[in-house]
Amino acid sequence: MRIVLYKGQSQYGSLRLHADQLAQALAELGHEASIVDLLAPDANDRLKATFDSRPDAYLGFGGVGVDIQSNGVSIYDLLGAAFASVHVDHPVHHIARLSARVGRHAAFFLDRSHVEFVRAWPGGRSLAAVAFMPPGANELAEPADTSDAAFAARDIGLLFTGTYRGEPGAPWRAQPEGAVRTIMEDVAQRMRADATLPILKALDAALRHVINAPLTEDLLGKFAPVLSQPQLYAEAWHRNALVEVLGAAGAPMTVYGKGWGALAERFPSLAWGGEGSFEQTLSLLRRARLVLNTNNGFVDGGHERVFTAMCGGAAVISDANPWYAEAFAPAELSTFEWRAMDAVPAQIEALLADPAALAAQARAGAAKALAGHTWRARAQTLVQTLSAIP
Repeated sequence: MRIVLYKGQSQYGSLRLHADQLAQALAELGHEASIVDLLAPDANDRLKATFDSRPDAYLGFGGVGVDIQSNGVSIYDLLGAAFASVHVDHPVHHIARLSARVGRHAAFFLDRSHVEFVRAWPGGRSLAAVAFMPPGANELAEPADTSDAAFAARDIGLLFTGTYRGEPGAPWRAQPEGAVRTIMEDVAQRMRADATLPILKALDAALRHVINAPLTEDLLGKFAPVLSQPQLYAEAWHRNALVEVLGAAGAPMTVYGKGWGALAERFPSLAWGGEGSFEQTLSLLRRARLVLNTNNGFVDGGHERVFTAMCGGAAVISDANPWYAEAFAPAELSTFEWRAMDAVPAQIEALLADPAALAAQARAGAAKALAGHTWRARAQTLVQTLSAIP
């Protein structure tokens, strides 16, 4: 199969690295993979050059490139090619791109509840395929040393990489009083109270509570363009709440990412190393004994941070969800429950207090991730799905 992958804008460069490593994985499987950097000065020329080879598919993380047209017609339809959008955020953040008119559009999501949302959403009917596919682990060329001696030499106890969003915003509160504003508030508060509640179920419950009506396809279509607001609210609230608990408990944690400056001043136990980049993270993971993951609204799927940390030889602790329970044994991945957030500092302390057990967990996690959660494994899923589209 001939696949062209797009590289576009990406916070910390994560999606650009995803594209590089997925292209490499496709090539290793015998497929022809090329990359067009849409940020390059000659991007248009490079894109046009791909038309001559008649690719089977184009791919954009987050759906980047899906809206490229010629005389109002999708270039993918003109070429007879499929377009694959690979989304690492909730689909409510990508409604416009998922609504693009492309005949053979296959959309991939890292969470099973995201797939459920898109299949229920009326705009999802235009998609040729909707599939569950978590991101793969990003890896350095040299495999991590997972021996006890190497693990003991790691100099970072607990590591978290990601953006600190602070207190969540609630833009719907600026809207006039009415049913829509009340429903949005109800959705947000339900998701705040239950971090495992998918927004589809939260919206259904809110509609029944506020207007005594179940969620219908028509109502979902009307609410979909604004659901990113309560989704972002819940994501920010949970991350902020966990950080506050860890900081108040004095749990030593090394953090890299945007927005941590003021919080690091409040909590001396937080050692902020700066914004960093995704490629730098790969090296940091090889210095960490334990990596903290928050799923950021993924209630039934997998975050690349988990797989990447495991392949880097670190042990991982993450908020629990049903998919993690199916994909990993407790000896491979430590999890915590949001309802018992106050117990997380002690749980982390106990894990770090037993280096031998933690090293064994890191080895087991690495073996599982390398066996089934690399970009090579995801490339196989991608090709199988695209090949099945008429």
